[in-house]
Amino acid sequence: MITETTARYHDVNTRVLSVSGSGGPILLLHGYADSADTWRGVLAALAAAGRTAFAVDLPGFGLADRRGPGSMTPQFDAFVDAIIAEHGPLTLVGNSLGAATALHAAARHPAGEVAAVVALDEPLLARHWLARVGRLREYRFFFRLVGLLPIPTSLVRWGVRRAAALLVYGPGIVADPEFLSTAVRSIPDMRAVAARGRDAVRYAREHPSGHIDLTITCPVLIVHGTEDRIIPVSAARALHALLPDSELVILPGVGHCPQLDVPDKVCQLLLQFPDRTADQHSDVAS
Repeated sequence: MITETTARYHDVNTRVLSVSGSGGPILLLHGYADSADTWRGVLAALAAAGRTAFAVDLPGFGLADRRGPGSMTPQFDAFVDAIIAEHGPLTLVGNSLGAATALHAAARHPAGEVAAVVALDEPLLARHWLARVGRLREYRFFFRLVGLLPIPTSLVRWGVRRAAALLVYGPGIVADPEFLSTAVRSIPDMRAVAARGRDAVRYAREHPSGHIDLTITCPVLIVHGTEDRIIPVSAARALHALLPDSELVILPGVGHCPQLDVPDKVCQLLLQFPDRTADQHSDVAS
Protein backbone atom coordinates (compact mmCIF):
# COMPACT_ATOMS: atom_id res chain seq x y z
CA MET A 1 0.00 0.00 0.00
CA ILE A 2 1.33 3.42 -0.98
CA THR A 3 1.09 6.02 1.76
CA GLU A 4 0.88 9.74 0.89
CA THR A 5 2.26 12.22 3.43
CA THR A 6 4.00 15.59 3.48
CA ALA A 7 7.49 16.50 4.60
CA ARG A 8 9.82 19.49 4.66
CA TYR A 9 13.39 19.36 3.34
CA HIS A 10 15.64 22.43 3.15
CA ASP A 11 12.65 24.71 3.77
CA VAL A 12 10.67 23.14 0.93
CA ASN A 13 7.32 21.54 1.71
CA THR A 14 6.73 18.51 -0.45
CA ARG A 15 4.60 15.42 -0.94
CA VAL A 16 5.98 11.97 -0.17
CA LEU A 17 4.70 8.66 -1.58
CA SER A 18 6.13 5.76 0.41
CA VAL A 19 5.97 2.02 0.96
CA SER A 20 7.30 0.20 4.01
CA GLY A 21 9.43 -2.91 4.13
CA SER A 22 12.93 -4.06 4.87
CA GLY A 23 16.36 -3.12 3.56
CA GLY A 24 17.94 0.27 3.10
CA PRO A 25 15.51 2.92 1.82
CA ILE A 26 15.27 3.69 -1.88
CA LEU A 27 14.66 7.33 -2.86
CA LEU A 28 12.92 7.86 -6.22
CA LEU A 29 13.39 11.19 -8.02
CA HIS A 30 11.19 12.14 -10.98
CA GLY A 31 12.05 14.00 -14.15
CA TYR A 32 11.44 17.53 -15.38
CA ALA A 33 7.83 18.81 -15.13
CA ASP A 34 6.88 15.46 -13.60
CA SER A 35 5.96 14.39 -10.06
CA ALA A 36 6.28 11.55 -7.57
CA ASP A 37 3.22 9.98 -9.21
CA THR A 38 5.42 8.69 -12.01
CA TRP A 39 6.83 6.13 -9.55
CA ARG A 40 3.54 4.60 -8.37
CA GLY A 41 4.01 1.44 -10.43
CA VAL A 42 7.55 0.92 -9.15
CA LEU A 43 6.47 1.67 -5.58
CA ALA A 44 3.71 -0.93 -5.82
CA ALA A 45 6.20 -3.51 -7.12
CA LEU A 46 8.72 -2.67 -4.37
CA ALA A 47 5.95 -2.96 -1.76
CA ALA A 48 5.08 -6.41 -3.08
CA ALA A 49 8.77 -7.34 -2.77
CA GLY A 50 8.86 -6.04 0.80
CA ARG A 51 11.27 -3.16 0.23
CA THR A 52 11.27 0.30 1.81
CA ALA A 53 11.06 3.12 -0.74
CA PHE A 54 9.72 6.63 -1.16
CA ALA A 55 9.26 9.20 -3.92
CA VAL A 56 9.11 12.96 -3.50
CA ASP A 57 7.97 15.95 -5.55
CA LEU A 58 11.06 17.99 -6.40
CA PRO A 59 10.95 21.77 -5.74
CA GLY A 60 8.69 23.52 -8.23
CA PHE A 61 7.00 20.34 -9.43
CA GLY A 62 4.00 18.28 -8.40
CA LEU A 63 2.63 19.53 -5.09
CA ALA A 64 5.97 20.80 -3.74
CA ASP A 65 6.64 24.45 -2.93
CA ARG A 66 7.77 26.68 -5.76
CA ARG A 67 11.46 27.11 -6.36
CA GLY A 68 13.09 30.33 -5.28
CA PRO A 69 14.73 32.80 -7.67
CA GLY A 70 18.14 32.04 -9.12
CA SER A 71 19.76 28.88 -10.43
CA MET A 72 17.72 25.70 -10.35
CA THR A 73 20.45 23.10 -9.80
CA PRO A 74 21.58 24.31 -6.34
CA GLN A 75 17.96 24.17 -5.15
CA PHE A 76 17.54 20.56 -6.28
CA ASP A 77 20.92 19.68 -4.76
CA ALA A 78 20.16 21.23 -1.37
CA PHE A 79 16.75 19.56 -1.28
CA VAL A 80 18.19 16.08 -1.91
CA ASP A 81 21.09 16.69 0.48
CA ALA A 82 18.55 17.36 3.23
CA ILE A 83 16.78 14.07 2.45
CA ILE A 84 20.06 12.17 2.57
CA ALA A 85 20.98 13.81 5.88
CA GLU A 86 17.67 12.70 7.39
CA HIS A 87 17.21 9.25 5.85
CA GLY A 88 20.62 8.05 4.62
CA PRO A 89 22.24 5.83 3.68
CA LEU A 90 19.99 5.71 0.63
CA THR A 91 19.90 4.13 -2.79
CA LEU A 92 19.18 7.03 -5.16
CA VAL A 93 17.08 6.33 -8.24
CA GLY A 94 16.26 9.08 -10.71
CA ASN A 95 14.70 9.54 -14.11
CA SER A 96 15.88 12.28 -16.49
CA LEU A 97 16.39 15.44 -14.38
CA GLY A 98 16.04 13.24 -11.29
CA ALA A 99 18.83 11.01 -12.61
CA ALA A 100 21.15 13.98 -13.03
CA THR A 101 20.25 15.17 -9.53
CA ALA A 102 20.93 11.69 -8.10
CA LEU A 103 24.34 11.46 -9.79
CA HIS A 104 25.36 14.88 -8.51
CA ALA A 105 24.27 13.89 -5.00
CA ALA A 106 26.30 10.68 -5.15
CA ALA A 107 29.35 12.67 -6.24
CA ARG A 108 28.97 14.96 -3.20
CA HIS A 109 28.40 12.19 -0.64
CA PRO A 110 30.56 9.23 0.40
CA ALA A 111 29.39 5.67 -0.18
CA GLY A 112 28.36 5.47 3.49
CA GLU A 113 25.62 8.04 2.81
CA VAL A 114 24.63 7.01 -0.74
CA ALA A 115 24.66 3.24 -1.11
CA ALA A 116 24.11 3.15 -4.89
CA VAL A 117 22.75 5.20 -7.79
CA VAL A 118 20.42 4.10 -10.58
CA ALA A 119 20.07 6.63 -13.42
CA LEU A 120 17.17 6.17 -15.87
CA ASP A 121 17.48 8.04 -19.19
CA GLU A 122 19.84 10.67 -17.78
CA PRO A 123 19.89 13.78 -20.03
CA LEU A 124 22.99 15.89 -19.49
CA LEU A 125 25.32 14.13 -21.93
CA ALA A 126 22.83 14.32 -24.80
CA ARG A 127 24.36 16.00 -27.84
CA HIS A 128 21.50 15.81 -30.34
CA TRP A 129 20.02 18.92 -31.98
CA LEU A 130 17.49 19.58 -29.21
CA ALA A 131 20.19 19.63 -26.52
CA ARG A 132 22.46 21.85 -28.61
CA VAL A 133 19.70 24.34 -29.40
CA GLY A 134 18.58 24.42 -25.76
CA ARG A 135 22.03 25.51 -24.61
CA LEU A 136 22.49 28.27 -27.18
CA ARG A 137 20.60 31.11 -25.45
CA GLU A 138 17.77 31.83 -23.00
CA TYR A 139 15.10 32.60 -25.65
CA ARG A 140 13.40 35.04 -23.29
CA PHE A 141 11.48 36.91 -26.01
CA PHE A 142 10.34 33.66 -27.62
CA PHE A 143 8.94 32.25 -24.38
CA ARG A 144 7.30 35.58 -23.57
CA LEU A 145 5.44 35.37 -26.89
CA VAL A 146 4.51 31.73 -26.29
CA GLY A 147 2.93 32.66 -22.97
CA LEU A 148 0.78 35.30 -24.68
CA LEU A 149 -0.58 33.09 -27.46
CA PRO A 150 -4.42 33.05 -27.27
CA ILE A 151 -4.79 29.28 -27.44
CA PRO A 152 -7.82 27.95 -25.56
CA THR A 153 -7.03 26.09 -22.37
CA SER A 154 -8.98 23.05 -23.54
CA LEU A 155 -6.78 22.80 -26.64
CA VAL A 156 -3.59 23.23 -24.60
CA ARG A 157 -4.59 20.42 -22.28
CA TRP A 158 -5.46 18.16 -25.21
CA GLY A 159 -2.03 18.92 -26.70
CA VAL A 160 -0.25 18.20 -23.43
CA ARG A 161 -1.98 14.82 -23.17
CA ARG A 162 -1.06 13.95 -26.74
CA ALA A 163 2.55 15.09 -26.34
CA ALA A 164 3.00 13.21 -23.05
CA ALA A 165 1.59 10.01 -24.54
CA LEU A 166 3.82 10.32 -27.62
CA LEU A 167 7.10 11.56 -26.12
CA VAL A 168 7.20 9.89 -22.71
CA TYR A 169 6.08 6.34 -23.51
CA GLY A 170 7.60 3.78 -25.81
CA PRO A 171 5.78 2.95 -29.07
CA GLY A 172 2.74 0.75 -28.64
CA ILE A 173 2.54 1.30 -24.88
CA VAL A 174 -0.82 2.71 -23.77
CA ALA A 175 -0.44 5.81 -21.63
CA ASP A 176 -1.81 5.70 -18.10
CA PRO A 177 -4.73 8.18 -17.86
CA GLU A 178 -3.67 9.09 -14.32
CA PHE A 179 -0.19 10.04 -15.55
CA LEU A 180 -1.69 12.13 -18.35
CA SER A 181 -3.79 13.94 -15.76
CA THR A 182 -0.65 14.81 -13.77
CA ALA A 183 0.95 16.10 -16.98
CA VAL A 184 -2.00 18.45 -17.50
CA ARG A 185 -1.77 19.54 -13.87
CA SER A 186 1.86 20.48 -14.51
CA ILE A 187 1.14 22.31 -17.79
CA PRO A 188 -2.49 23.52 -17.77
CA ASP A 189 -2.25 26.58 -20.06
CA MET A 190 0.04 28.57 -22.35
CA ARG A 191 1.62 30.50 -19.48
CA ALA A 192 2.68 27.17 -18.01
CA VAL A 193 3.93 25.98 -21.41
CA ALA A 194 6.15 29.05 -21.61
CA ALA A 195 7.34 28.74 -18.01
CA ARG A 196 8.23 25.05 -18.38
CA GLY A 197 10.05 25.72 -21.63
CA ARG A 198 11.96 28.67 -20.20
CA ASP A 199 13.05 26.71 -17.12
CA ALA A 200 14.07 23.68 -19.19
CA VAL A 201 16.42 25.93 -21.16
CA ARG A 202 17.70 27.50 -17.93
CA TYR A 203 18.51 24.08 -16.52
CA ALA A 204 20.28 22.99 -19.70
CA ARG A 205 22.36 26.17 -19.71
CA GLU A 206 23.40 25.50 -16.11
CA HIS A 207 25.15 22.39 -17.44
CA PRO A 208 26.85 23.48 -20.70
CA SER A 209 29.33 20.59 -20.63
CA GLY A 210 27.07 17.98 -19.10
CA HIS A 211 28.93 16.43 -16.17
CA ILE A 212 32.25 17.99 -15.19
CA ASP A 213 34.75 15.87 -13.23
CA LEU A 214 32.05 13.46 -12.12
CA THR A 215 33.57 11.05 -9.59
CA ILE A 216 31.31 8.58 -7.80
CA THR A 217 32.53 5.96 -5.33
CA CYS A 218 29.30 4.00 -4.88
CA PRO A 219 27.93 1.49 -7.45
CA VAL A 220 26.19 3.09 -10.45
CA LEU A 221 23.60 1.48 -12.73
CA ILE A 222 22.71 3.30 -15.96
CA VAL A 223 19.42 2.36 -17.63
CA HIS A 224 18.09 3.71 -20.93
CA GLY A 225 15.21 2.89 -23.25
CA THR A 226 15.97 2.31 -26.92
CA GLU A 227 12.83 4.21 -27.94
CA ASP A 228 13.45 7.35 -25.87
CA ARG A 229 12.24 10.19 -28.12
CA ILE A 230 13.69 12.89 -25.86
CA ILE A 231 17.18 11.69 -24.90
CA PRO A 232 19.06 9.36 -27.28
CA VAL A 233 20.74 6.16 -26.08
CA SER A 234 24.11 7.70 -26.99
CA ALA A 235 23.81 9.83 -23.83
CA ALA A 236 23.70 6.69 -21.68
CA ARG A 237 26.71 5.24 -23.48
CA ALA A 238 28.62 8.49 -22.94
CA LEU A 239 27.75 8.42 -19.22
CA HIS A 240 28.86 4.77 -19.02
CA ALA A 241 32.19 5.74 -20.63
CA LEU A 242 32.56 8.61 -18.14
CA LEU A 243 31.95 6.19 -15.25
CA PRO A 244 33.86 3.07 -16.36
CA ASP A 245 32.96 1.10 -13.22
CA SER A 246 29.24 1.61 -13.88
CA GLU A 247 26.84 -0.98 -15.28
CA LEU A 248 24.77 -0.20 -18.39
CA VAL A 249 21.39 -1.77 -19.17
CA ILE A 250 19.58 -0.94 -22.43
CA LEU A 251 15.83 -1.67 -22.45
CA PRO A 252 14.47 -2.53 -25.92
CA GLY A 253 11.21 -0.85 -26.91
CA VAL A 254 11.12 1.37 -23.83
CA GLY A 255 10.67 5.15 -23.90
CA HIS A 256 11.89 8.08 -21.82
CA CYS A 257 10.33 6.89 -18.54
CA PRO A 258 11.06 3.19 -17.99
CA GLN A 259 9.26 3.43 -14.63
CA LEU A 260 6.04 4.04 -16.58
CA ASP A 261 6.61 1.58 -19.43
CA VAL A 262 8.02 -1.37 -17.47
CA PRO A 263 7.69 -0.72 -13.71
CA ASP A 264 8.14 -4.38 -12.81
CA LYS A 265 11.37 -4.55 -14.81
CA VAL A 266 12.66 -1.39 -13.12
CA CYS A 267 11.81 -2.91 -9.73
CA GLN A 268 13.67 -6.08 -10.69
CA LEU A 269 16.74 -4.07 -11.66
CA LEU A 270 16.64 -2.14 -8.39
CA LEU A 271 16.41 -5.31 -6.32
CA GLN A 272 19.06 -7.24 -8.24
CA PHE A 273 21.65 -4.49 -8.70
CA PRO A 274 23.01 -4.44 -5.12
CA ASP A 275 23.26 -8.24 -5.17
CA ARG A 276 25.21 -8.24 -8.43
CA THR A 277 27.49 -5.53 -7.09
CA ALA A 278 28.12 -7.47 -3.89
CA ASP A 279 28.90 -10.60 -5.93
CA GLN A 280 31.38 -8.66 -8.07
CA HIS A 281 33.10 -7.29 -4.96
CA SER A 282 33.26 -10.81 -3.50
CA ASP A 283 34.86 -12.10 -6.70
CA VAL A 284 37.47 -9.35 -6.58
CA ALA A 285 38.18 -9.99 -2.88
CA SER A 286 38.65 -13.72 -3.43
